[in-house]
Amino acid sequence: MFIIYQIRSLEHTRKHYPGLACPLANGGGNGVTIVVLQRYVWWLGPMMPSMKYGVAFCDNGDKIPVAKWTPEITAKYKELKATTKTPLRLWRGMIVIPAIFLVLVLVAQIAKRTKANDDKEFTEYVNHPQAGDIFYANTGGTLVRSENSATTTNDVYALFKVIKIDGDSIFLAQGNASRVGTAEKPINEYKSGFWDDLKKETTGFSAIPVIISFQRLIQYRFFSVLPPQTDNSPGRISKIVRPDK
Repeated sequence: MFIIYQIRSLEHTRKHYPGLACPLANGGGNGVTIVVLQRYVWWLGPMMPSMKYGVAFCDNGDKIPVAKWTPEITAKYKELKATTKTPLRLWRGMIVIPAIFLVLVLVAQIAKRTKANDDKEFTEYVNHPQAGDIFYANTGGTLVRSENSATTTNDVYALFKVIKIDGDSIFLAQGNASRVGTAEKPINEYKSGFWDDLKKETTGFSAIPVIISFQRLIQYRFFSVLPPQTDNSPGRISKIVRPDK
């Protein structure tokens, strides 16, 4: 994992001292400007400010190396530095970043708990289906076999309403709207709004029942049509909704 950060400098204060002699100027002429700065780390916000430091310039713009500072320049710098405080905003990242991570952890925990509750509810509905339940299902399509391969075609996604349960048979009525995908034009059922759009288009259910295996539903959570057909592959139940819940 790589963390990219920046080292930045904040200029706290700048003061001109016309009476100070510049050690770089011939004859000691010109004044001196002293700047107090402070480095800090920037990563999603300012953090970890370091010790303050100073830079001095002659009036002609030349930077004075620290090694050539006169005692007078050093004294003025220390006076200026003593009156300069580190602003609280340079510590903002130390508060904001942990807060961001805390929020991410809480969101992840809530999502995990929500998924666990959804899985528990789904398992309950799978094990104890009731008349009126709505299955959001893929019928599995038809297997087309060739000499060396088998391809699923005509994948159908539709809503199915439970009519009754009789032994190992669950009688379903298919919604009048469906999505059909082929190997050349597959359908992504996880696309946002896929099932919602399909639900809006379903204004009723077919009068001809579809029968699936209760045993296969419990064991594999598959939409397995009865009687079994060698050319049909089992589909997947994506979601079960119980209208009175």
